[in-house]
Amino acid sequence: MPGIGNKDLASRSEAVDLAFTSLWSSSLNLECGTLFLNQNLPNDPFFNKLVSLTCLDDAMLENSLKLFKKHDTVPYIYTLDQPEFDKKLLEKHFKLYDTQHVLTRIPISTVKSRARKISKGESMIWSKTFCSAYDCNEWIATVDKIVQNSCNSIDYYIDELASSCVALYESNSMLGLYCLGTVPEMRKKGLAASLIDLALGEVKKRNLGFLMLETYRKDRLLDFYFKLGFEDIYHKNVYTT
Repeated sequence: MPGIGNKDLASRSEAVDLAFTSLWSSSLNLECGTLFLNQNLPNDPFFNKLVSLTCLDDAMLENSLKLFKKHDTVPYIYTLDQPEFDKKLLEKHFKLYDTQHVLTRIPISTVKSRARKISKGESMIWSKTFCSAYDCNEWIATVDKIVQNSCNSIDYYIDELASSCVALYESNSMLGLYCLGTVPEMRKKGLAASLIDLALGEVKKRNLGFLMLETYRKDRLLDFYFKLGFEDIYHKNVYTT
């Protein structure tokens, strides 16, 4: 992985991402990659994607596209510092859809948060906040089922007003931060930053090495995370048809 200062950290981050995604989407190990699909969360580049590519032959690419189509979702294919795959996808008339950045931060000092971890019986509270924050209220039943089924593996938190949410997943001596969102009417009040403080506190409490998160360039949140002390360690290109 040229350009990545710590290959071990990148490999661990990728493993965390694969494990978390498998709790929200069905995974299929292909000859040269891993395909994630959730037809109940269609056309989302995080929950429906082909990742961890080790080759990109025509047969596998065609098979992947058929599976995306079968599940009625837009195909998203991720490359990680693989210019030969980038070139081939462009030659096959794919287009660069976005860039996903992977960021990490080591906790130095933390601020106490009033957020709380929800129980399985409170799953709908978290699900409503998430779906409002991400403008996907049509997904609420699916999201709630996922939260209920995964709450023994993922820690789901909401702030005291149930206006902001986050999911924390521990693996490989790091904590992955996912699904961070705030409902539209409560944005720019520091609620998301408070949940990040909570996550950093958990990293310190659990004696883990890093807090890891991913963000897409289109979301325009890189500067927000840089101001909070995160470092951009590598990125992945995201292609679609």
